[in-house]
Amino acid sequence: MPSEKFFVKEDLYNKLEELSKEFEIIGPRELPNKGIFYQSLKNTRDLYLGEGFAIEPIKRFFLKPSEWIFDERFRENKNILEGIPLPADKRIIISVRPCETRGLTLLDKVFDSDYKDNFYINNRKRTIIIGLACNKPAKNCFCTSMGGSPIESRGMDVLIFDMDRGLIAEILTDRGRELFASIGEGLNEGQRRLLKEDKEKKKDLVEKKLSPPEGKELDKIFESDYWEDVSRPCIGCGICTYLCPTCHCFDLVDERRKRLRCYDSCSFPDFTLEASGVNPRPTKKERYRQRVFHKFDYFKKNFGENLCVGCGRCIRHCPVKIDIADIVDKVPGLKKE
Repeated sequence: MPSEKFFVKEDLYNKLEELSKEFEIIGPRELPNKGIFYQSLKNTRDLYLGEGFAIEPIKRFFLKPSEWIFDERFRENKNILEGIPLPADKRIIISVRPCETRGLTLLDKVFDSDYKDNFYINNRKRTIIIGLACNKPAKNCFCTSMGGSPIESRGMDVLIFDMDRGLIAEILTDRGRELFASIGEGLNEGQRRLLKEDKEKKKDLVEKKLSPPEGKELDKIFESDYWEDVSRPCIGCGICTYLCPTCHCFDLVDERRKRLRCYDSCSFPDFTLEASGVNPRPTKKERYRQRVFHKFDYFKKNFGENLCVGCGRCIRHCPVKIDIADIVDKVPGLKKE
C-alpha cells in the first residue's frame, strides 16, 4: 500500500547528496538560454523542481538515441559476434512528469513483453524513478484525454507533490520506501486533507481536450485526402519522434564492424525505402498518416492502449506548429461525445 511522508526541499537535497555516493542522480536542470534538460547531476542542488517541462523525455536513458549492441571480431579465420556488457551501476531519475513514466509503461509492452530487449530491460531494472506531480500543465498538454493525469503514478517508485510549505512524497514501491526511510515524517490529518484537496484540484488543470478514435473509425478514412491536407506543412525534420516519450522505431547501422541501434522516424523519406528502390510511403501524406495510425490505431489494436501520453512535446517544439491532438480530434466522421 502507498504511504506518504512530508519533508522540506532542503531535506530532499541533503538526501540526494547522500544517495549520490551509491547512485547516479539524473534529473532536470535549467540551462540558461537553452531550456530544461535531464542530466546527470554532479551537484544535486542543480535539480529543477519548478513548473516547466524538460525538452527531451527520459526515454533516452532507456532507449539511447544511438546504442552499440554488438561488434564483430575476426579471429582464427572466423567472424565472431561479441555482445556488449550491460551496465550495472544504479541510477535514480528524479522530478519526472507522470506522462513520461506512463510512456515507459507503454514501451514495456514493446521491449519487455513477448520480445525481450536486454538493453532496455536492464536499464529499467537498474533505475529508480521519482516523479513530480504537475502544478501547472502547459497549454499543449492533453494527458487526461489519453487516460492519464497530472498526478498519475503509474511506472514510478515515488511521486512528489510540491505543496506551499514543503514536499509530500507518495511512496509506491519497496524500492521507494527504502530510499525514503530516513527522511521526513508521516502525514498528520491536516496534511492528508491538503493532499487530497490538491489531488482533486490537479485533476482539472488540463484544459486541452480531444476525443481519440475508437474501434475502426480511422480505418474508414485511410485513403482520405484529409491526410494530404494535414501533412502539407510538415518538413520531415523528425523532431516529433525524437522528443516523443513513446516513439521507438529504430534503424540498425554497421560502422567499423560494430552494429548500432539508432533512432529512426516515420517522418523520413527513406524510413520504408526498400532495397528494390520501391517506397510504399513516398509522400508526406502516407508518412504522416502512418504516425497517426501507429499511435491511435495499430498500437491500440496490438496492446490495448494508444501510443500517446498527451505530453504535448511534439506540438510545443514542432517548427511549423503541427498539432497532432487537433488533427486527431478533427478526423472526418469521428464520433463526438
